[in-house]
Order: sequence, then structure tokens, then C-alpha cells
Amino acid sequence: MTGPMSGNVLAIALGNSFLWSTYLLFTRHVVSGAHLDAWAYTLVQLLSAGLAMLWVGRRTPGSWRDLLAPWTISYAFMRVVINGATSAAIVWLAVTQSTLISTMSVLIGAAAGWLLTRQAPARRDWPGLLLLAAGIVSFVLALASDTAWRGVAWLVLSETVAVAASWMIAYHPRNRETDPAARSRFTGEILVAASLALIFVWSLAGLLGVIASPWAGGGDAFGRVELWVYAIIAGVVFRAPGTWLGFWTINRSGVQTYLIALTAMPFFAIVLEAAAAQVGWLSPPNLSKGEWLSAAVILGGAVWLIAARLRAPTS
Repeated sequence: MTGPMSGNVLAIALGNSFLWSTYLLFTRHVVSGAHLDAWAYTLVQLLSAGLAMLWVGRRTPGSWRDLLAPWTISYAFMRVVINGATSAAIVWLAVTQSTLISTMSVLIGAAAGWLLTRQAPARRDWPGLLLLAAGIVSFVLALASDTAWRGVAWLVLSETVAVAASWMIAYHPRNRETDPAARSRFTGEILVAASLALIFVWSLAGLLGVIASPWAGGGDAFGRVELWVYAIIAGVVFRAPGTWLGFWTINRSGVQTYLIALTAMPFFAIVLEAAAAQVGWLSPPNLSKGEWLSAAVILGGAVWLIAARLRAPTS
């Protein structure tokens, strides 16, 4: 499932990448600036995004029992692993570093596609894949911190599970619906199920003493008005449409093309961070010379792969 990318699909896919980049900037600003609980913020935005999508798809027949379908539960817990591993990674890496290294998902996706479809990547893709691999490896080697490898390990887990989740979406028959309302209901069910899985895992981890329980201190994690306001904004404005468009892109052009479009995210994020730094909202991206050079190689690989998709035959 590695179809060509038409100009319209490319524009929408890149627009979605820009949307997620803006989401990352917004989240970084409000979570750190307002000192919000990151787990509570994520949970509320998942739930609000899911409810918004269910409302959009309200005319589509369905049942709340769909939330308990084995496929939906499995995908929901995979989203918890992805969110948790990504959060763990940025303990050891800067946000800009983590987004650049996360472009490894394209390499993981290519290997997964090769395994699942028994078809090697197209010859036109190999130069881009090799450039991307070289850029990621050199970027990791350029990291100055002796503990950065822990963040890289968490990202490998996060991106591997994210690719597996994308293939699950690609093969799910409900993601092939043509009715926008039906697709919205499907997206809403996924997001609500992910929020329920997150509160379950969080509560269990709190019970085991791994992290602070969401119910400690009378539920203080959810007790701030700012958290609800910012999380609902993030859920409705960014998470809901971003997830819907991501599922749509996978349906229209395949997993690998979807992952390739997401390689634009870190570069959108760098530009947005630099702009935010000019007005004093955030500190500017702080990369070493070696990291900037490696980022340029990653960008070269991303541009090659996107261009290769545009040149692909549309049969």
C-alpha cells in the first residue's frame, strides 16, 4: 500500500503535517508555560477530540459497544504506548531533536511494507531512503549528551508501534468508507477508546507506584481550569482534524506515502519555533553545527521521497 501521491493529496498531507507541527508548538508552550500535567492534558484532548468527531458523525448508525471491539481496544493501547514513549523520549532529548529522529518511521515503514507485501521499495525511493538513514544516523552520533541514547531508544519504540498502528488503520475496512460522517464516527471511536485506555494505564501505573496516580490529592491533575481550556482547544482544533486527515491520507495513498509526508513536520516545527522565539514565546531551536548538517541531509531525503511520489505513475 504505497501508492502515488497526487498534487491534491500531497497538499492535504503536507497541510496535516503543518497542523501537527503547530499542535506541537502550542502544546510545548502551554504545558511548560502553565505547568500543566502532561498526562491529564493528553487525556482531555483525546477525549474532547473523540467526542467532537462523534458529534460530526452523529448521523451514522453505530453503538457504544464498538468501543469495546478487540481491534479498537488494541489500537487504543497502542496509542497509549506511542504517547508514553514519546513523552519519555523528550525527557532525554529536546523537542526539535526528537521530531528529526522520528523521521525514522519512514525507514521502519519501508521495512514493514517490504515484509507485509513481499515487495521491496521502488528503485526511485532508494536514494531518498539512504539519505534519510544517513542523516538520522549522523544526527544521533552528533548528539552531545551521554544519556541521549535513552531518548533514541524510546523513539524507536514509539515509531515502531506508530508504524504498526498505521498499518492496522490501512487494513481496517471502516477506514475505506467514503462517507465523511462514517469516517468521522470511526475516528471519534478511536480517540475516545484511546482516552479510556490512557486513564486505565495511568491509574494502574499510579496504583503500582510507578507515577503519581491521577486520583491522588482528590484528582488535582484535572483540577485546573487552564488545563481543560487548553486541552479542549488542542483536541478540537488540532487532534480531531489531524487524526481524521491522517486516516484519510492512509486510505488515499498508503502508509508509506503518509509517513513520507510527515517528514515535513520537524522542518515546519523548526520554522515555527524560530518565529515563536522572535516574539518571546519559546527559546529558538538549539542544535549544534553537526546536528544542523545532519538535519539538512534528513531534509534532502524527505524532499527526494516526496518528489519521487509525485513522479510515480497514477495507475
